[in-house]
Amino acid sequence: MGASTTRGPRLGERATPLRLKLLVAFGLATLVAVLVPRGGDGATPPIGTLLLAGVLIGVVTVGALLWGVTSDLGLPAKVAVYAGGYNALIVLVKFVLAPDGFYDVNRDVQLTGLLTVGDNEGAVLTGALVFGLYLAAYVVVYRLCRRGLTGLSHEPTRVRRGLLAVLGGALLLSAAGGSVLAFLVIPVLISGSALEYLEFVFTSGASLLIALALAGAVTLAALAFRSVAERAAVVGDAAVLISFFWLGLYFLALYHALWVVYVLILTSVWPLRAVVPK
Repeated sequence: MGASTTRGPRLGERATPLRLKLLVAFGLATLVAVLVPRGGDGATPPIGTLLLAGVLIGVVTVGALLWGVTSDLGLPAKVAVYAGGYNALIVLVKFVLAPDGFYDVNRDVQLTGLLTVGDNEGAVLTGALVFGLYLAAYVVVYRLCRRGLTGLSHEPTRVRRGLLAVLGGALLLSAAGGSVLAFLVIPVLISGSALEYLEFVFTSGASLLIALALAGAVTLAALAFRSVAERAAVVGDAAVLISFFWLGLYFLALYHALWVVYVLILTSVWPLRAVVPK
């Protein structure tokens, strides 16, 4: 039997075990996000608290990803290392560096937006915009690495349905405790939450580390996709690349939903400094 007849597992063929891994991993990560930030001295969360939360979230989610990549998708360890690496960097940025930088700037500069990340609606809007930025970069990397492969237009229907289910679940989780009506006025409110959050993060002392971590994440994601694309070309099965794409997208969506929960807990324990509208 030649290599061209060897077909890797498709995401839809082993969806139940993989979904169970995702459910358990992000269930545990949510417990970490809720339980770890529990007070302390000072007006801002200690870096030790942020690091502890980030490490624990990374262990359970990246661990589940590594397991899924190797056991459910049947991809080599090299791909798992690349995928685990870029996801670990995303966790570092979202749950450690960005919150630390945001609070660092907020000590000297008060928030002035109509909504802030400390509000339910503001956290949802911020998470949605930042997810859109991550998604844009992720799709660009995927499309660059899939060039030259055929059969990519025939995406499994079950995978599409799974994507919609995960994104829908992430949206519901993000909106929990917040008004869904906020989504009807995004153009008006977004400048008071998401853009102000990004401005604070990228003018903080952690901005250089954040930029380096994001650049490293993009590089590792490209290496992962390139490796999977080469394997797909060898085995003659483009579905393995599509499955890897959806798996990574599930994680991105769930990270941002988890971030909404996390930032609301942080700001309830360590309130933000904001100008109160008169």
